[in-house]
Amino acid sequence: MKKENYDESYKHSLNHLQLPFLTETILKQSFIIDYDRNEKIVSQTTKLDYLYIILEGKARILQQEANGKNLILQFLETGDFIGELTLVKAEATPKDVIAIDSVSCLAIPLGVVESTLMKQPEFPTFIAQYIGKKLLLRMTHFSNAQTFELKYRLAALLVEVAVNDQYSENNTQIADYLGVSYRHLTHTFKYLRDNGYIEKNKGGYLIDQKKLHELIRAGNDA
Repeated sequence: MKKENYDESYKHSLNHLQLPFLTETILKQSFIIDYDRNEKIVSQTTKLDYLYIILEGKARILQQEANGKNLILQFLETGDFIGELTLVKAEATPKDVIAIDSVSCLAIPLGVVESTLMKQPEFPTFIAQYIGKKLLLRMTHFSNAQTFELKYRLAALLVEVAVNDQYSENNTQIADYLGVSYRHLTHTFKYLRDNGYIEKNKGGYLIDQKKLHELIRAGNDA
């Protein structure tokens, strides 16, 4: 982990996110924190100190079950927030959030968020809408599990989580996330490999973005 004060050199990373509530006053009190691959951004055993906004990279949200099993709840990418549910008191402790690749975050101290941003009408509205959209995405995820063949859902997931066209996730966790058996997932990976959508390598699979997008479109049209 590398932490430093926010400065103007990061402004370009924020401009395309279009977050008008990030004023100079807020940014001057914030930090840029960089995480390495597989490093924890947030731990469910540690008090949350910041509201994070992902500027670059991808991450996964994990929940540890009583039996020690880690379940993937959701994947995050550029523009996503971390800690918004803790901010609005929807959960007492955060979930584990782990970097898939190198991740850069804007970290706004929760004290600053609560004393300044939460008192501006547009910010609570924004956070409510953001949480609502994330809830709808989860509902869509579970709905797709009942209506789409696994090959289409797996194709979409590969495109979503691959870094530089490299997929390296834990397939036991992915099987749970997709709601299928490990055996079914393995057979589907074989189908994608045999038909040229992915190629097995040492790190996992190299994906063919173009072919996978064509397969996803075919699933949507089916």
